[in-house]
Amino acid sequence: MLLLILHLATHILIGGLLYVDVLALMSTCPREIPAIVNVCQEHSVRNCMQINTQKTKIMAFFETPYLQKARGGQHQPSQTLPPFHMHATFPTSAPRSYLITVTEVLQFEYLGLILDPKLTMHLATTEVIRRATHGHFVIQAVSCSFRYHQKSSQLTPTQNLGVWKYAVLPHFLPNLRYIQSTTDVKNLQTSLNLSLTHALHVYGDHTALLTDTGVSPLTLIQYTHLAQMHFRLTKTRPDTLAATFFKTFDKSLALSNLHPSTLDCHIRNSLHQLRIEPLLDPLPHMATLPHTSRKRAYRNILRTTISTL
Repeated sequence: MLLLILHLATHILIGGLLYVDVLALMSTCPREIPAIVNVCQEHSVRNCMQINTQKTKIMAFFETPYLQKARGGQHQPSQTLPPFHMHATFPTSAPRSYLITVTEVLQFEYLGLILDPKLTMHLATTEVIRRATHGHFVIQAVSCSFRYHQKSSQLTPTQNLGVWKYAVLPHFLPNLRYIQSTTDVKNLQTSLNLSLTHALHVYGDHTALLTDTGVSPLTLIQYTHLAQMHFRLTKTRPDTLAATFFKTFDKSLALSNLHPSTLDCHIRNSLHQLRIEPLLDPLPHMATLPHTSRKRAYRNILRTTISTL
């Protein structure tokens, strides 16, 4: 959404995304950032709110070396770059000051997804593997405690699989749609295969193990997540802000002509792999039904499609 803020009898149009209690302010000019933040701070105070200065961070996306040098530094962020400041509502404790330094970072975590300045999602992939590895260690500790407990028996393979699906598998799935690099997806799949192999103590063909345990390959899961996103943005909720952005930047080009790093390319490729026509409504007979019913029916269609691939 666009925030229209009345400040000192002057309308200042600030571009930002407001989601629940999180506000993302955007600008193409580093000099505008402090002014924008301070205007929002004053607007918040007048409306009995306060910006959390400790959680406020600044990140420069796709900043070229020329732009870095133009604002006084060679590396981002570095000590040679001029710091960003914002006015605090209340003074800090030591030393007492109303001027707060806002930290510029090279990575930022939001809802479990780590963003990097180039949006490569490599850091997000590394974090998923780390969390999954931690979950696997938890499984090993539980299995070991049952094995040596006098009043308990060792976990069965079915129980081990259930614990693994609860403690490890969920780490791979939530943000899979945002992983762009096929190498990163392969690294995630390798980590998943090794974790499942060690958890069940079944060593052999990974594809057969995934089939026997009912775990779909991450590539297929990513295809379904992107297909569901496309269905949500174009069919069930086309009036949302995200759908408006997607419609604005959606290019009616052939798949081979799209840049491989764009979301449109990943969605179109997923639909192509799943043999889904992007312009057709797969559920025309359910157009008047609630969104949740259509989403549920579309998930069932995707499950049927995956089973035939």
